[in-house]
Amino acid sequence: MTDNSKQIMRFKDVTFSYDEGKPVLNKVNFELLEGKTYALVGPTGGGKSTTASIMARLYDPVSGSVEFKNKNIRCYTPTQLSKSIGFILQEPFLFSGSVGDNLRYGNEEIAKLEDKDLNQMLTDLELNRLVEMFEKGLQTEVSDNSENISLGQKQLISFMRTMLRSPEFLILDEATANIDTVTESLLEDIINKLPNTTTKVVIAHRLSTIKNADQIFFINNGVVQSAASFDEAINLIEGVKRLTPPNFT
Repeated sequence: MTDNSKQIMRFKDVTFSYDEGKPVLNKVNFELLEGKTYALVGPTGGGKSTTASIMARLYDPVSGSVEFKNKNIRCYTPTQLSKSIGFILQEPFLFSGSVGDNLRYGNEEIAKLEDKDLNQMLTDLELNRLVEMFEKGLQTEVSDNSENISLGQKQLISFMRTMLRSPEFLILDEATANIDTVTESLLEDIINKLPNTTTKVVIAHRLSTIKNADQIFFINNGVVQSAASFDEAINLIEGVKRLTPPNFT
């Protein structure tokens, strides 16, 4: 029996669909424990990002419920959830203004910090090397459509913005897909220094990421299935590829 004091999230008979058609998730049940690392794997369109979005309450289930820290996730305010749950997307949304403005946005604790104080906070969290990757640091401007910075830089801003909240539940949805290997290694080092109570959920296709997870969930056709081992997860992934036409991605 699971120790409820260690349970941080639980899906109870969760069903979700975007329309009246086939549900993306169908009466799904699973639980996540504090301090563990979980990998979500499966084919494109299988429901990995949808599952992660429900965890962060970007969507609510059509039926069933999601519990966060033994309470229905609907009981928390958006502010409480944004502080507790960090969600780093592959294609993050940014606002026009400076890099510093984007880091402060929605974070009441740092909203009024001057750049020098924000820089010190970033240094304390070992994020200052990421700021140095922008030509003018925190004062680097981000245009309305963000075309003046690379997709990799957008991901760095999203990463820093999330880490400044010190989330206890961190979701990474292909969060380093557009970042070079050296920078990716730096981000992984920062993540590895998070408190051992931080729960991490990773959506990734790289085998190294999957292999290091405490538990792997295979998501497809409305089902979330726990893989008993790394090899079983690979077999499930390969099984989908064998059954899918050549244009599968």
